[in-house]
Amino acid sequence: MASPVNVMENTDEIICLNVGGQIHTTTRGTLTRCADSMLGSMFSDRMPTKRDDQGNYFIDGDGKLFRYILNFLRRSELVLPEDFKELDMLALEADFYQITELIECIDKLKSEKERRREKEEQPQEYEFLEVEFECANCQYIVFAAANVLENISSLVNHYKDLGNWGGKHRIEEYGLSLPRGTRTAKPIDRVKLFREITQQGFRLRCTSSSGGDERATDRWTFCRPVPK
Repeated sequence: MASPVNVMENTDEIICLNVGGQIHTTTRGTLTRCADSMLGSMFSDRMPTKRDDQGNYFIDGDGKLFRYILNFLRRSELVLPEDFKELDMLALEADFYQITELIECIDKLKSEKERRREKEEQPQEYEFLEVEFECANCQYIVFAAANVLENISSLVNHYKDLGNWGGKHRIEEYGLSLPRGTRTAKPIDRVKLFREITQQGFRLRCTSSSGGDERATDRWTFCRPVPK
């Protein structure tokens, strides 16, 4: 009389499964990787199994989602498409198969997804920068936070030549005045200033003018989103 086969030793055996009408092929070792799961019990002969009329093991589950179940058992990692929209259904399937590690992995993904959703729903805040150009004396006045002004090289270089540009709080309240050129400092290049502002992530929101003739003042208003 032949000795009984120990199914746990025959891990390379190829198994065909009919899951909700879709055929999947794998090995007994993959199916029993999580020994305490439903699949682990089924394919270690601790739980009865059913077969279809083609001889495939039959499981009344979601055949489309079973590929992610199998790939998790194969690689011990859950990999989903970027546009995957069935995480709740996959969570139900993981619970059906009682794969604890996969359940925990999906719970973590759902928590991260919820945090991202909450973050995206927060109103976006913006930071503003305004440049005024007074035509009468060819002078610029820039209004912005001091840490923003310090990253615009045209301003830094201009004031390196002219000396310390004064207290930061005063700058933020009254704006940074850029006098016309002197013997030690060249006039601010309008195009270069515009380019350097946009390089800091600011985008021109609007322009306006006031006054007239020699008293005209042009304004540029920029903004950029504040990181959440």
